[in-house]
Amino acid sequence: MKKVLVFLLVLGVAFSAFAGGAKETPKKEAPQKVEKKEEAPAPAPAKPTIKNPDTLVYATYGTIDTLDSAKAYDTASWTIMRTIYDTLVTYDGSATDKFVPVLATEIPTVENGGIVNGGKTYRFKIRKGVKFHNGDTLTPEDVAYSIKRNMVLDVGGGPDWIWFYVFLGTYSSRDSNDKIVVDFKDIDKAIQVDGDYVVFNLKKPFPPFVSVLAGAWASVVSKKFVIENGGWDGTEATWKKYNNPKEDTETLYDKEMGTGPYKLERWEKGVECVVTRFDDYWGPKPALKKGIYKVVKEWSTRKLMLLQGDADIATVDPLYYPEMDKEKGLKVYKDLPSLVVTGVNFNEKIATKDNPLVYSGKLDGNGIPSDFFADKHVRLGFIYSWDEQTYLKDIANGTAMDPVTPIPYGLPYKNKELKSRPYDPKEAEKHFKMAFGGKVWEKGFKVDLLYNTGNKVREASMKMLAENVAKLNPKFQLNVRGVEWSEYVDKIRRRTMPIYFIGWAPDYPDPDNYVYPYMHSTGTFAGRASYKNPEADKLIEAASVELNPEKRKQMYYRLQEIWLEDAVGIISAQPLGRRYMKDWVQGHYYNPMQSSPFDLLPVLKKGY
Repeated sequence: MKKVLVFLLVLGVAFSAFAGGAKETPKKEAPQKVEKKEEAPAPAPAKPTIKNPDTLVYATYGTIDTLDSAKAYDTASWTIMRTIYDTLVTYDGSATDKFVPVLATEIPTVENGGIVNGGKTYRFKIRKGVKFHNGDTLTPEDVAYSIKRNMVLDVGGGPDWIWFYVFLGTYSSRDSNDKIVVDFKDIDKAIQVDGDYVVFNLKKPFPPFVSVLAGAWASVVSKKFVIENGGWDGTEATWKKYNNPKEDTETLYDKEMGTGPYKLERWEKGVECVVTRFDDYWGPKPALKKGIYKVVKEWSTRKLMLLQGDADIATVDPLYYPEMDKEKGLKVYKDLPSLVVTGVNFNEKIATKDNPLVYSGKLDGNGIPSDFFADKHVRLGFIYSWDEQTYLKDIANGTAMDPVTPIPYGLPYKNKELKSRPYDPKEAEKHFKMAFGGKVWEKGFKVDLLYNTGNKVREASMKMLAENVAKLNPKFQLNVRGVEWSEYVDKIRRRTMPIYFIGWAPDYPDPDNYVYPYMHSTGTFAGRASYKNPEADKLIEAASVELNPEKRKQMYYRLQEIWLEDAVGIISAQPLGRRYMKDWVQGHYYNPMQSSPFDLLPVLKKGY
């Protein structure tokens, strides 16, 4: 999935030619010799002095949510975790289908005996001599504990569904009423230690399993450190006590103990996170001593920081590509093929209690009820009010494609024949008039649409949608406002957000990782939006383990049809990304599975 994009510097070479002829004339006298004075070449412009040569500063607007791998399920958190933690394996450069060992000594295959039992058992030999940041030595028990701990915590809305999915064939340790329904013995059997090996026992064969182990949720932590800091002690007797902890109470929420090339120096939520080089790192030593992840919401400030060299890399939204392309002293990596999809999700069962976003919480013209978006006509009213072409041209600045369904281009089983519903105010009006038996059109409604502060694309998108809906009926009141990223994510997780614009970065590069979160009733977005279609659930579960490519294709094609039939949401874009950085930043490469360029901190350096 990830292809290396090489930044080509095109050198223009000027050519001049002179051709002429002369008649022969009598030689009168020897011509006077004319001394040609060689002109010294003009000195090359001096390169600007590199600011903070041992430190990389990344200016962006994403707020880190947590440092705990059991909960972190946002790209901002992942980008820090990838510098302070190691996983068993990682992607090989820009490739998405090739891997290199990290804390493991080799990638298991059938040929080397690492994959046995018909693809249901994976054996990883653990590297020796690896040190945690406090000097303790890594053991296979730490690796096994790290994965078991994530399953024990199973933080609501977190990434731990992945482990239950591959090991137990379920999606959580709890049922819909938050009652624990999993036996700890099953968790314990799924991950075992056998001498120098950690053995993973899958419920069913799962071809993308190695890529799952490359994710930030597979970060290896120190068992001893977690226990000493009040975390799960690793026993069956206490595991239920630590299941689904309260918000921000995870043991590693604001601390870490990993083996990564950098260690945490400090983290001030919503301001900055600083990591420093770990001099006892077992692998290649990073060139840079320090990395600073700095939260800068205002675009003008981020731009100035980058141009003046106070930031080495900065997040630039598509709205600002044209102005930044005129600036000097920058490296620009264009048309980076992402596997991200973004779009609008409708919450069909809004938590309305003490929820100011829904105002009265009733369909009385001064709010919306909990089941507002459960009415398909309401969803279609919003969908037909979405102007995809304006979004692609003016908001995304021509740097995105319309993927139509949750499965992006670039993955197998993408149905390229399907088309999005067009922007059509008359169709939108028709469906709003039909919603709730005509009551929506008659009474009107009032609701807040949020975006995360600093994200100009989402801000412009929500404003466009709100304006298009509001002009259909003066009784439709939609207020657009920004909130901090951590608050934005929290409201989605708590199901208080009526409608939200968010993106999905892949956990592993397979269609299963898109249809599950968007369409399975227990998926990240579908679950938080209370979408449920039994046919979709069955297809998703069957396709994930189907080995016959043609059967798999039929299943994913049907799922994409269901997405459009059910009007689940709006998949607005598959971005073609860009990265802007100072021309002194060296060592950059691109992999679509990266969270951000800060992921590359261990291999970057500064110089000309």
